Amino acid sequence: MSELRSQDVAVENDAPVLYEVDDHGVAILTLHRPERRNMWTADMEDAFYAALDRATDDDRVRVIVVTGHGTSFCPGLDPAVLDNVRAGSAYTTNRRPQTYATSVPKFIIGAINGACAGIGLVQALCFDYRFATAKAKFTTAFSKRGLPAEDASAWLLTRLVGPAHAMDLMISGRVFTGDEAFELGVVQRISEPESVLDDAVAYARSVAASVSPVSISMIKSQVWRDSEQTMEQARVRAQYLLTLAKAQPDFQEGVRALVEQRPPQFNPYRPLNI
Repeated sequence: MSELRSQDVAVENDAPVLYEVDDHGVAILTLHRPERRNMWTADMEDAFYAALDRATDDDRVRVIVVTGHGTSFCPGLDPAVLDNVRAGSAYTTNRRPQTYATSVPKFIIGAINGACAGIGLVQALCFDYRFATAKAKFTTAFSKRGLPAEDASAWLLTRLVGPAHAMDLMISGRVFTGDEAFELGVVQRISEPESVLDDAVAYARSVAASVSPVSISMIKSQVWRDSEQTMEQARVRAQYLLTLAKAQPDFQEGVRALVEQRPPQFNPYRPLNI
């Protein structure tokens, strides 16, 4: 990871989320509460969504990778925070939906390097693609705290693993490893602990080098939103997006690159009405 731009983190090394961008168009967001194994808090939540916004607006960034500091990803909400909530305190105000990552127009890849539970798992389920270590430990945890499946996690898990497996993982609250997560479809790639971030970044760089930012934003929107629609609604929306895409510079560049037999050189992402 020597190519990362250190100036992005030099003044932020005490922040709950670190922000780095390499020279290949990949932003790395690191959940960073090392003294608490990256347990989630309202401050971390605000910082994470602010980092996603920053990456969205950053012209250098084509793809986003999210990981955790050290050997933990995010083992859930900090128990001290949860105890305050139990006692009647408000967790936070003006909270964004926990599915916010699904609306970010750039491809988000998880590099799950360790414990991933509760709200940490909810965040991971909202990424577009996930790498994990074989021994990373996952659990939904909600049922053991007297809570429902939070923040659309039941919807997400059901579509990844099917209703019976989702029911098992949600109701039992049992711990399952990265190997089982891969077998079930919760994660898509398994890596060695020491290389999970490098593997995720390598994949991100391959996407950043050759894929249209316009196409990424449109396809991501289709994958997440079309699952809530009928096939005919999805077809009609695809036709609208096709017309919109043909009017963008990325289409011109993509075709020229094909004809001229060279790698495409796409412009940074610009917001579209999709």
